[in-house]
Amino acid sequence: MWQVIYSQNMANQVLIICVFLALALGISAKICHSPFTQVGNKCYHVSLQKVNWHTADRSCRKLGGELMVLDGEEDKRLTIEYLHSLGLAIKDTWHDSVWAGIDCLGTRRSFHLSKNGDTVTFVNWVPSQPDNAIPEEDCVAFAHVFGVYGYHDIECKLELPVVCQKDLADKYFCQKQELFSEALM
Repeated sequence: MWQVIYSQNMANQVLIICVFLALALGISAKICHSPFTQVGNKCYHVSLQKVNWHTADRSCRKLGGELMVLDGEEDKRLTIEYLHSLGLAIKDTWHDSVWAGIDCLGTRRSFHLSKNGDTVTFVNWVPSQPDNAIPEEDCVAFAHVFGVYGYHDIECKLELPVVCQKDLADKYFCQKQELFSEALM
């Protein structure tokens, strides 16, 4: 009997120590929740079902994310590797593009982030882009065009695969985040 009480006491002490360490030191891990997969410092979900840009944007938002936007050269490299690993053949044509979270809808060719209208910090256009070759190329896709990987403007009504992204989520060291407040009370 005393062994059971000692064991429960010890388990409670370990839990309390873990909670205090995690809170004091901020010990947590970064993870991606399903259906997202970690790629570098972000989470991606890829849908091979081809849809127009508006449907793609809505589907990412329903998942708590946004359409893919590259943060820099390293992010671009990791993204290309990941898309190739899934069998997405981003070849030398806009037909093999994936949607990006950049548009100029309602802004007369001033491209911005779709999620909040902010300026695009890593501008990675392929040569001669954006060109508005066909009127109404107000959306942006990512592809290997003109021998370079990057963004190009494209009509929003075309149907392309979708790459959603979201930030990594915190996973706390000892317990789930929602249990921290219960353990402290």
